Amino acid sequence: MINIYDKVPLYYKLAETLEEQINDGVYAKGERIPSERELCEMHGVSRMTVRLAIDELVKKGKLEKVQGKGTYVLSKSIVQSLNKVYSFSREMDKQGKVSSTRIIKRKIVEADSKLAKKLRVPIGEKLLYIERLRLAENVPIVVEKTWFIYSVTPFLLDIDFTEKGLYKTLDEDYGIRFNKAIETFNATQLNPNECKLLNCPKNQYGLLVKRVSYCNDKIICCSSLVSKGDIFEFTVVLTG
Repeated sequence: MINIYDKVPLYYKLAETLEEQINDGVYAKGERIPSERELCEMHGVSRMTVRLAIDELVKKGKLEKVQGKGTYVLSKSIVQSLNKVYSFSREMDKQGKVSSTRIIKRKIVEADSKLAKKLRVPIGEKLLYIERLRLAENVPIVVEKTWFIYSVTPFLLDIDFTEKGLYKTLDEDYGIRFNKAIETFNATQLNPNECKLLNCPKNQYGLLVKRVSYCNDKIICCSSLVSKGDIFEFTVVLTG
Protein backbone atom coordinates (compact mmCIF):
# COMPACT_ATOMS: atom_id res chain seq x y z
CA MET A 1 0.00 0.00 0.00
CA ILE A 2 1.26 3.49 -0.85
CA ASN A 3 2.38 5.65 2.07
CA ILE A 4 -0.03 8.61 2.21
CA TYR A 5 2.56 10.69 4.09
CA ASP A 6 5.06 10.56 1.22
CA LYS A 7 5.69 14.05 -0.21
CA VAL A 8 5.65 12.72 -3.80
CA PRO A 9 2.12 13.14 -5.27
CA LEU A 10 0.12 9.96 -4.74
CA TYR A 11 -0.90 9.63 -8.38
CA TYR A 12 2.72 9.89 -9.52
CA LYS A 13 3.81 7.30 -6.96
CA LEU A 14 1.05 4.97 -8.11
CA ALA A 15 2.01 5.53 -11.74
CA GLU A 16 5.60 4.56 -10.91
CA THR A 17 4.40 1.41 -9.13
CA LEU A 18 2.19 0.38 -12.05
CA GLU A 19 4.94 1.11 -14.56
CA GLU A 20 7.37 -1.08 -12.61
CA GLN A 21 4.80 -3.88 -12.61
CA ILE A 22 4.37 -3.54 -16.37
CA ASN A 23 8.13 -3.60 -16.95
CA ASP A 24 8.49 -6.62 -14.65
CA GLY A 25 5.77 -8.51 -16.53
CA VAL A 26 3.19 -8.48 -13.73
CA TYR A 27 0.81 -7.06 -16.33
CA ALA A 28 1.63 -8.43 -19.77
CA LYS A 29 1.35 -6.66 -23.12
CA GLY A 30 -2.27 -6.58 -24.23
CA GLU A 31 -3.54 -7.51 -20.76
CA ARG A 32 -6.29 -5.51 -19.06
CA ILE A 33 -5.14 -4.05 -15.74
CA PRO A 34 -7.42 -4.11 -12.67
CA SER A 35 -10.39 -1.72 -12.68
CA GLU A 36 -10.25 1.68 -10.98
CA ARG A 37 -12.19 0.30 -8.02
CA GLU A 38 -9.83 -2.67 -7.70
CA LEU A 39 -6.75 -0.43 -7.88
CA CYS A 40 -8.24 1.83 -5.20
CA GLU A 41 -8.62 -1.16 -2.88
CA MET A 42 -5.22 -2.64 -3.73
CA HIS A 43 -3.27 0.57 -3.12
CA GLY A 44 -5.45 2.35 -0.56
CA VAL A 45 -5.97 5.51 -2.65
CA SER A 46 -8.90 7.45 -4.04
CA ARG A 47 -10.44 6.92 -7.47
CA MET A 48 -9.16 10.37 -8.56
CA THR A 49 -5.61 9.30 -7.70
CA VAL A 50 -6.05 6.15 -9.76
CA ARG A 51 -7.42 8.08 -12.73
CA LEU A 52 -4.54 10.57 -12.65
CA ALA A 53 -2.02 7.73 -12.45
CA ILE A 54 -3.60 5.96 -15.40
CA ASP A 55 -3.69 9.20 -17.39
CA GLU A 56 0.03 9.65 -16.67
CA LEU A 57 0.80 6.19 -18.07
CA VAL A 58 -1.44 6.75 -21.09
CA LYS A 59 0.61 9.88 -21.87
CA LYS A 60 3.81 7.83 -21.58
CA GLY A 61 2.51 5.20 -23.97
CA LYS A 62 2.36 2.45 -21.34
CA LEU A 63 -1.43 2.08 -21.15
CA GLU A 64 -4.37 2.46 -23.51
CA LYS A 65 -7.97 3.16 -22.51
CA VAL A 66 -10.54 1.21 -24.53
CA GLN A 67 -14.05 2.65 -24.38
CA GLY A 68 -16.40 0.35 -22.49
CA LYS A 69 -13.75 -2.35 -21.98
CA GLY A 70 -11.12 -1.02 -19.59
CA THR A 71 -7.44 -0.08 -19.63
CA TYR A 72 -4.86 -2.24 -21.37
CA VAL A 73 -1.07 -2.53 -21.33
CA LEU A 74 0.69 -1.36 -24.46
CA SER A 75 3.98 -2.77 -25.64
CA LYS A 76 7.22 -1.96 -23.81
CA SER A 77 9.76 0.51 -25.16
CA ILE A 78 11.29 -0.25 -28.55
CA VAL A 79 14.92 -1.31 -28.14
CA GLN A 80 17.06 -0.25 -31.08
CA SER A 81 20.73 -1.05 -31.64
CA LEU A 82 22.88 1.62 -33.28
CA ASN A 83 25.65 -0.73 -34.34
CA LYS A 84 24.49 -0.95 -37.96
CA VAL A 85 22.06 0.57 -40.46
CA TYR A 86 18.57 -0.49 -39.39
CA SER A 87 15.05 -0.70 -40.79
CA PHE A 88 12.06 0.09 -38.57
CA SER A 89 9.90 -2.71 -39.98
CA ARG A 90 12.69 -5.31 -39.83
CA GLU A 91 13.51 -4.36 -36.24
CA MET A 92 9.85 -4.63 -35.25
CA ASP A 93 9.71 -8.09 -36.83
CA LYS A 94 12.75 -9.16 -34.78
CA GLN A 95 11.05 -7.99 -31.59
CA GLY A 96 7.82 -9.79 -32.44
CA LYS A 97 5.86 -6.62 -33.06
CA VAL A 98 3.49 -6.10 -35.98
CA SER A 99 4.51 -2.89 -37.77
CA SER A 100 2.52 -0.76 -40.18
CA THR A 101 2.89 2.58 -41.94
CA ARG A 102 0.57 5.39 -42.95
CA ILE A 103 1.54 7.85 -45.67
CA ILE A 104 0.70 11.36 -44.40
CA LYS A 105 2.16 13.42 -47.26
CA ARG A 106 3.99 12.77 -50.52
CA LYS A 107 4.92 15.62 -52.85
CA ILE A 108 7.68 17.27 -54.88
CA VAL A 109 9.41 20.21 -53.21
CA GLU A 110 12.48 22.34 -53.87
CA ALA A 111 15.61 22.17 -51.76
CA ASP A 112 16.13 25.19 -49.51
CA SER A 113 19.60 26.13 -48.30
CA LYS A 114 19.55 23.66 -45.35
CA LEU A 115 18.35 20.69 -47.37
CA ALA A 116 20.72 21.53 -50.22
CA LYS A 117 23.65 21.48 -47.81
CA LYS A 118 22.60 18.15 -46.25
CA LEU A 119 21.99 16.44 -49.58
CA ARG A 120 24.85 18.19 -51.38
CA VAL A 121 22.64 19.42 -54.20
CA PRO A 122 22.01 22.93 -55.61
CA ILE A 123 19.41 25.15 -53.94
CA GLY A 124 16.13 24.67 -55.80
CA GLU A 125 16.89 21.03 -56.71
CA LYS A 126 13.76 18.86 -56.99
CA LEU A 127 13.20 16.65 -53.95
CA LEU A 128 10.54 14.09 -53.16
CA TYR A 129 9.15 14.67 -49.67
CA ILE A 130 7.48 11.71 -47.94
CA GLU A 131 5.98 11.99 -44.46
CA ARG A 132 4.99 8.74 -42.78
CA LEU A 133 3.57 7.59 -39.45
CA ARG A 134 5.21 4.38 -38.25
CA LEU A 135 3.21 2.13 -35.93
CA ALA A 136 3.93 -0.96 -33.84
CA GLU A 137 0.94 -3.07 -32.75
CA ASN A 138 -1.25 -0.22 -34.11
CA VAL A 139 0.37 2.20 -31.65
CA PRO A 140 1.86 5.36 -33.26
CA ILE A 141 5.61 5.30 -32.63
CA VAL A 142 7.45 7.60 -35.04
CA VAL A 143 6.69 10.46 -37.40
CA GLU A 144 9.25 10.14 -40.19
CA LYS A 145 9.87 12.92 -42.72
CA THR A 146 12.21 12.07 -45.59
CA TRP A 147 13.57 14.12 -48.48
CA PHE A 148 14.81 12.05 -51.44
CA ILE A 149 16.81 13.44 -54.34
CA TYR A 150 14.07 13.25 -56.96
CA SER A 151 16.36 12.59 -59.94
CA VAL A 152 17.62 9.44 -58.16
CA THR A 153 14.23 8.10 -56.98
CA PRO A 154 11.47 9.53 -59.26
CA PHE A 155 9.64 6.17 -59.15
CA LEU A 156 8.78 6.68 -55.46
CA LEU A 157 6.21 9.31 -56.34
CA ASP A 158 3.57 6.81 -57.47
CA ILE A 159 4.38 3.53 -55.71
CA ASP A 160 1.77 2.01 -53.36
CA PHE A 161 3.65 1.20 -50.16
CA THR A 162 0.77 -0.78 -48.65
CA GLU A 163 1.99 -3.88 -50.50
CA LYS A 164 5.70 -3.46 -49.75
CA GLY A 165 7.56 -1.04 -47.48
CA LEU A 166 9.50 1.96 -48.76
CA TYR A 167 13.01 0.74 -47.97
CA LYS A 168 12.21 -2.84 -48.97
CA THR A 169 11.01 -1.50 -52.33
CA LEU A 170 14.22 0.48 -52.79
CA ASP A 171 16.33 -2.56 -51.93
CA GLU A 172 14.52 -5.39 -53.72
CA ASP A 173 13.08 -3.59 -56.76
CA TYR A 174 15.67 -0.90 -57.49
CA GLY A 175 18.89 -2.15 -55.93
CA ILE A 176 19.21 0.83 -53.59
CA ARG A 177 20.45 -0.52 -50.27
CA PHE A 178 21.70 1.87 -47.61
CA ASN A 179 25.20 0.94 -46.52
CA LYS A 180 25.80 3.94 -44.27
CA ALA A 181 23.76 6.41 -42.24
CA ILE A 182 24.87 9.33 -40.11
CA GLU A 183 22.50 10.17 -37.25
CA THR A 184 22.31 12.93 -34.65
CA PHE A 185 20.02 12.89 -31.61
CA ASN A 186 18.37 15.79 -29.83
CA ALA A 187 15.58 16.41 -27.36
CA THR A 188 12.78 18.33 -29.04
CA GLN A 189 9.35 19.76 -28.35
CA LEU A 190 6.81 18.05 -30.57
CA ASN A 191 4.75 20.40 -32.72
CA PRO A 192 0.90 20.25 -32.60
CA ASN A 193 0.65 18.05 -35.71
CA GLU A 194 3.23 15.58 -34.37
CA CYS A 195 1.41 15.42 -31.02
CA LYS A 196 -1.83 14.69 -32.85
CA LEU A 197 -0.28 11.92 -34.94
CA LEU A 198 1.42 10.34 -31.91
CA ASN A 199 -1.66 10.65 -29.70
CA CYS A 200 0.06 12.65 -26.99
CA PRO A 201 -0.70 15.92 -25.17
CA LYS A 202 0.37 19.24 -26.66
CA ASN A 203 3.79 20.66 -25.80
CA GLN A 204 5.21 17.21 -25.02
CA TYR A 205 8.93 16.68 -25.39
CA GLY A 206 10.34 13.84 -27.41
CA LEU A 207 13.35 12.55 -29.28
CA LEU A 208 14.47 13.97 -32.63
CA VAL A 209 16.71 11.85 -34.85
CA LYS A 210 18.25 13.48 -37.91
CA ARG A 211 19.64 11.05 -40.47
CA VAL A 212 21.53 11.24 -43.75
CA SER A 213 21.46 7.93 -45.66
CA TYR A 214 23.95 6.67 -48.21
CA CYS A 215 23.95 3.97 -50.91
CA ASN A 216 27.43 3.01 -52.13
CA ASP A 217 28.63 6.04 -50.16
CA LYS A 218 26.43 8.43 -52.19
CA ILE A 219 23.75 10.47 -50.41
CA ILE A 220 20.24 9.34 -51.35
CA CYS A 221 18.07 11.08 -48.77
CA CYS A 222 17.91 12.80 -45.41
CA SER A 223 15.31 12.23 -42.73
CA SER A 224 13.86 13.70 -39.58
CA LEU A 225 12.26 11.25 -37.14
CA VAL A 226 10.42 12.22 -33.97
CA SER A 227 8.96 10.03 -31.24
CA LYS A 228 7.72 10.41 -27.71
CA GLY A 229 10.77 10.46 -25.45
CA ASP A 230 9.98 7.24 -23.59
CA ILE A 231 9.22 5.06 -26.59
CA PHE A 232 12.71 4.30 -27.89
CA GLU A 233 15.66 2.84 -26.05
CA PHE A 234 18.85 3.06 -28.11
CA THR A 235 21.85 0.86 -27.44
CA VAL A 236 25.39 0.95 -28.82
CA VAL A 237 28.40 -1.31 -28.31
CA LEU A 238 31.69 0.49 -27.67
CA THR A 239 35.01 -1.30 -28.04
CA GLY A 240 38.47 -0.15 -27.10
